[in-house]
Amino acid sequence: MWDFCLGWIATPKMKFEDLTPARCAFLCLLVLVCYSRPYADDTPSVARLTKSHFSKFFLRYSPTGMHIVYSRHYANRRAANQILVGLHLVKADGTEDRRLLAEFDREVQIQEHPAWSPDGKQLILSGGGNDTGNSSKDTFVCDVDIELKATRLRKLIPSQGVSIGEEPCWSPDGKRLCAVSTTERLFVVDADGKNLAQIVQVDGSYCHQPDWSPDGEWIAFATDRDGNIEIYKVRPDGTDLTRLTQSPGLDAHPRWSPDGRWLSFTSNRSGNYDIWVMRADGSELRNLTKHSATDDQAAWSPDGKSLAFVSMRDGGFDIYRMAVPIELAVADKPAAKPTLPATKPADDLVLHYSFDELTDQSTSAKDDAGRHPLELKGAKPMSTATGRSALHFDGKASFASAGNATTLRLTGPLTISLWVRPESATGNGYLVSKHGWNIYLGTDAIPRFETRTAEDKAWDTLAAKQPLAAKTWSMVTVVFDPKAGHKRIYVNGQLSAESPRTDGSIGAAVGYPLELGHYVATKTQWFHGQLDEVRLATTAWSAERVAKEFEQQCKLISR
Repeated sequence: MWDFCLGWIATPKMKFEDLTPARCAFLCLLVLVCYSRPYADDTPSVARLTKSHFSKFFLRYSPTGMHIVYSRHYANRRAANQILVGLHLVKADGTEDRRLLAEFDREVQIQEHPAWSPDGKQLILSGGGNDTGNSSKDTFVCDVDIELKATRLRKLIPSQGVSIGEEPCWSPDGKRLCAVSTTERLFVVDADGKNLAQIVQVDGSYCHQPDWSPDGEWIAFATDRDGNIEIYKVRPDGTDLTRLTQSPGLDAHPRWSPDGRWLSFTSNRSGNYDIWVMRADGSELRNLTKHSATDDQAAWSPDGKSLAFVSMRDGGFDIYRMAVPIELAVADKPAAKPTLPATKPADDLVLHYSFDELTDQSTSAKDDAGRHPLELKGAKPMSTATGRSALHFDGKASFASAGNATTLRLTGPLTISLWVRPESATGNGYLVSKHGWNIYLGTDAIPRFETRTAEDKAWDTLAAKQPLAAKTWSMVTVVFDPKAGHKRIYVNGQLSAESPRTDGSIGAAVGYPLELGHYVATKTQWFHGQLDEVRLATTAWSAERVAKEFEQQCKLISR
């Protein structure tokens, strides 16, 4: 058929002037048909994330799905006490690729097998070099703050030599770890390094890549205990050892899908190293990548919709991301974020910004009280250690605006409550500003509640008694109560300062919009840091309610 069509369009002796309109139209149609045909191997679309070509291994998504941590090779510089294999962090879209543990290169020259704790506050990893020798690696742990900066890298059990082993992974409840010993044995140990217990002793010479199932019931791993490297699973107590793959090729690097129904793994059973998936019982095997280059080290995104992996398809070892075929029925929702017990906003709330729905592409934040969406003017969402989102302000030009609806023109009574994480200050930094009433931090990091007098003739400013800690979440609540005749400022649920205010109302609260991140009247005095759980109420909260709100919201905010 195709030969006939081509023969009709272009005969061997055809000249350019012989291309009739009909032949041209048919040729265009044929080109469209050819280029619109699906690929025969139905390989999902693939996006390249990194372009450094250095060897990369051991990929893990962060609990929020916004970042990928991985290990990367460097030039051999052991004689200079420098890094050989270092941890990197890259955004899931491939931007902002950076070192994670650069300050610890001299102490730990090999940094491999990173795994996030379920709450995102720590990374567990294999470390080697200097204190553990050139080849034997032990389990290390570091803290990770809200900005995904790693600190306090230390051995899980302080000692010389190897105490636990390598390739650690967390149990889904964060209470235990699984690791591999230098003698090819699988161990389970408490998260603090205590109660080490062997669960599998391999008769062969290969036992690696353990991964804990999301329900905590299984640990998948690769071993050659039956003569060939295959995927197995075992209960955390060492029972029900089950072989999942049986192939003359190599099957390794198993990873559970977020819903626990699938395992991804690397296999060369088709003659090339590709990414495969199978059911948790070893059935329904499927080759996902089908590329002539080596594909390896797959990692599931937390929402189950994509896989990141390492490939040599562009000439070097780089990270790629592919969509998971929908017919695999992978979980289509991220893990639930923590929420307050109450589902209905309090009746006195004018607005409430939790920022939990924000993504990198968001241009506005919804008002959970339902009235005033917040337009983002350079302010950016940032994931927190609890898996939620906060709003980040750069201290230079970013802010957010709620507009100037009549419902925001409050003259009293009123309460403003918000969580603050300051980063730096070169001057005053305004958190909330309506001109008539504002909250700002001075260069001394002390929060201040600033209001205009009822006649709009002077400022009345109340300062807290203590500064806020840098890079630490604090809850600030301010209250104007014209009936009681006072202003109050609370820090972390406790009364910090109080002053009389008897003129009955706040002036100058009508003409300007409500904005976050700078002083609204002059577009100056920028705040540098993050805000979360911003609330505005039409009532003057009592001390008891402020304390109760603080207690409840501590369940949401990582302090």
